[in-house]
Amino acid sequence: MESPGEIPAEVEFLKQVWARHLKRPVRRVLDIGCGDSPHGERIARTGIDVVGIDRSREMIAAGQKMSRELPNLRFHQRAIEKFNLPERPFDAAIFMCETFPVLTTNADLLSHLKSVGKAMRRGGIYCIDIDRQDIERRPQRRKIWRKRDASARGIPLKIREFSRPIPWCSPLHSIYELECTIRFPATRVVTRDLIPVRFTLPSTLELAALASGMFEMVAAFADLSFDKPIEQCRYRWWGVLKRV
Repeated sequence: MESPGEIPAEVEFLKQVWARHLKRPVRRVLDIGCGDSPHGERIARTGIDVVGIDRSREMIAAGQKMSRELPNLRFHQRAIEKFNLPERPFDAAIFMCETFPVLTTNADLLSHLKSVGKAMRRGGIYCIDIDRQDIERRPQRRKIWRKRDASARGIPLKIREFSRPIPWCSPLHSIYELECTIRFPATRVVTRDLIPVRFTLPSTLELAALASGMFEMVAAFADLSFDKPIEQCRYRWWGVLKRV
């Protein structure tokens, strides 16, 4: 789903963030929720040692297949909520593709930050990519949000996305329901995924970082810009945490 040129631009911005906020060279990077680690692959090609973690065995296998010629890009299957790694400490960590808000409970959020902190050197930088979330009226019933058509390997897909009701006391921003109708030549398969998304703002990330005892938030950047005020963020923002 990344736009052409988006991942190279993100990697370049990461390097600039590191140069601003880290007083030593970045030699080791932890890629969290990495999938097949498209960011990690680009970083590894610059000579940096990259370790990716993801809960999906299939995505890790895809990453290993694509990066066979990169001995400095390795993978571990781990849950992102709480993990340990048989690795030396990292200088930097990244959590890309706007996935961080799937950590929906306070317990999971804090255990995640503590796990990342334990894996990093003091002074290390953790960059988190987060979609901008506007305050919106929560739906009172399940309703269609968007319809679109797509294809994968020549197989047509019909995609419907729904919004779902949320209790007023919930910390969630939304519950994203994805329904995908896959039209194989001989049959039709319908899949449905529910993805709760936590309401995450710079102020709440700053508070979570402090509560973890592992990090302090040192910056928030809007739309891959060092100059745009965070109030003018249009698409997504990056939280930059420093290991204390």
